[in-house]
Amino acid sequence: MSVKFKLLLFFVSAYVISMLSVALFTLTAVKELLLNYTYDYMEYQIKPAIEFYKNLHANPSRYINLLASDVVSRDIASVVIDKKGNIKHKESFLDGEDPQITLEDIKFFLNNKKGVLNEYTFIVKDLGDYKLVLLGKMERIESIQKKLVTFITLFTLFISLLIALTLMIFIRRMLKPLGYLTSISMEVYRGNMGVKVEKSDSKDEFGVLQNAYRDMLGKLQKTFDWQKDFIAGMAHELKTPLTYIKGQLELISMGIYKDEARLGEVIKNMSIQVNKMERLINHLVLLMRLESGIPLRLSPVSLNEIFVEIDEEYEFIKRTHNFRVEYLIQDVKILADRDYMKIALGNLVENSYKYTQEGGTIRLYYSDGCLIVEDNGRGIKDTQKVFERFYREAQDKEGFGLGLSIVKAIADAHHFKLSIESKVGHGTKISLCTKGDFPN
Repeated sequence: MSVKFKLLLFFVSAYVISMLSVALFTLTAVKELLLNYTYDYMEYQIKPAIEFYKNLHANPSRYINLLASDVVSRDIASVVIDKKGNIKHKESFLDGEDPQITLEDIKFFLNNKKGVLNEYTFIVKDLGDYKLVLLGKMERIESIQKKLVTFITLFTLFISLLIALTLMIFIRRMLKPLGYLTSISMEVYRGNMGVKVEKSDSKDEFGVLQNAYRDMLGKLQKTFDWQKDFIAGMAHELKTPLTYIKGQLELISMGIYKDEARLGEVIKNMSIQVNKMERLINHLVLLMRLESGIPLRLSPVSLNEIFVEIDEEYEFIKRTHNFRVEYLIQDVKILADRDYMKIALGNLVENSYKYTQEGGTIRLYYSDGCLIVEDNGRGIKDTQKVFERFYREAQDKEGFGLGLSIVKAIADAHHFKLSIESKVGHGTKISLCTKGDFPN
């Protein structure tokens, strides 16, 4: 089957399906309107008659049969049901049609105020110990529906043929860019990622597709560049500890370290380097897990509980800094992954500790839907680049440049807003704003 025929079949089928959906909705809506009109018409017929007889007699048993007879017409019949569920009186339509009422029908009347039963619409009026049921014919409603079905069917067929002819005329022009996009795809398949895609000014689907190709290839190129930078950064971070460990192992194997104290110190330093590499790998694995799209384990998380854990875990900061965890008077819960939220806040607190001078202030608090870590440390020059992997603005401090990248990945995974305010020499304020919270 050719692409042209597939497109033609698709568009015509989509149109027919949409028209059938509209037709079904229209028929349903029209039927509902006609039913409501019928109910209103029967209400209009019965209301003045009921008021008239109520003014004459207080007891419905004296006028119920007369009332049932008065409201009958060519389109309305009536049935009187007593409190035991028996038919006390029945009036046929004036054209002679006699509605057949069964015991099941009576039960249905007793349980409903209005509705459709078999070929009739009905409404039920309570009059003392009796129920007066007015029956209306469905013939007119069904007749209107048949006319609508016929009209919509003929109209749909006519428009479908017209659309098919129009598509056959223009479909070649629509498919003209397909060859160009195919050639671009073949170049990419061969590995030529440097291929340039012309920008299309067309607003149709192929124009959008061509521009999407253009944007996609640009993003792919950026992704490959990022991979190169990522691998280079990771190799650089791992190279130093690996070189140290390898060199020390060679020296140990050569028996250079005769002194056990010196040997113990070297082994300790090697262990530190191993731990450094382990932390780096753990950070990278965490980043990859966050960006892989693995679903989060979302649950209501108490902020005060997280604050307590952060307060206890980073108690050592209070020895050299004014570290304050400001608990909420009324606890708040947010929908989040508890472990990830703790990691994000922990990274922010660690960053503030690392870049704030001794005696400085570090605050962790919650305000207006935002979790905030604020300090009066050295501040940040480039508040945008600081979230990039392996970027370290301060080279005098140890680290991998992954802490804020992990925080951003956690914020993105939760669809939270991450914002940063900083001024060199005056401190930094980082806010993690949730989409919503609810009191405990």
